[in-house]
Amino acid sequence: MEIFLYFLLGTFSGVLAGLFGIGGGIIIIPTFFFIFSYLGFADQILAHMVLGSSLGVIVFSSIASTFSHNIKEAVDWKLIRVVTPSIIIGSALGGITAGQIESETLQGLVALFLVVASVQLIFEFPPPPQNPHTNLVGPFVAGGGIGWLSGVFGIGGGIFSVPYFYHRGLKMMNAIGTSAACGIPIAIAGSLSYMLVGLDDNALPNYSIGYVYLPATIIVGLMSSITAKFGVNIAHRMKQKKLRIAFAFLVMIMALNLLMR
Repeated sequence: MEIFLYFLLGTFSGVLAGLFGIGGGIIIIPTFFFIFSYLGFADQILAHMVLGSSLGVIVFSSIASTFSHNIKEAVDWKLIRVVTPSIIIGSALGGITAGQIESETLQGLVALFLVVASVQLIFEFPPPPQNPHTNLVGPFVAGGGIGWLSGVFGIGGGIFSVPYFYHRGLKMMNAIGTSAACGIPIAIAGSLSYMLVGLDDNALPNYSIGYVYLPATIIVGLMSSITAKFGVNIAHRMKQKKLRIAFAFLVMIMALNLLMR
């Protein structure tokens, strides 16, 4: 049953990663909470294992999604070069920050984040004004903030970076493709932080490196890398408003499930 859920989750999260330019963390995180609780992971490390493993999966899905978006010339590599250094620093610090927070508190913060993310997806609030002419300081600072929040919450950062890149003046498809590329340094730096921070924790389950559970990370990651291209193809063929709203309601249900745990 566990393996089946990993395959199903990898398939679904990969499509979402390609479709919305996200790493898939907002669907991976609640599902990992369910699976890891069922497997009997210790309560004091549950949230950390979920978030660290989620970032590990996002390494796979972001690479695959970026590759497919790049084929369609939807990645702004010039902007990526500006934000990547601060994203790496911010994501690593986010993983370290999360390691200092109580698991129950971290779970509540994740649920709150999912609620906010779902509301933003539904209403697109605030509406992003088009302004491509800001200087390079803004993207560098924003990259650090996106990386830190992504590291804390165990996500690829698309919820933050897609609206930001749209505000920078990119077309929606380019904002999604560029966001997917941002997920690569976020996930690598963040997952390595969770590995290092959790190395000496005595409550770790078997087959884990720090707060990254390898069976879940590898299976879900490989499946998501296979299916990400399908999400990319859908994103470049259809209007996304109805999909975005449906996805937002799904995120809200997951957030409420975490809050009621």
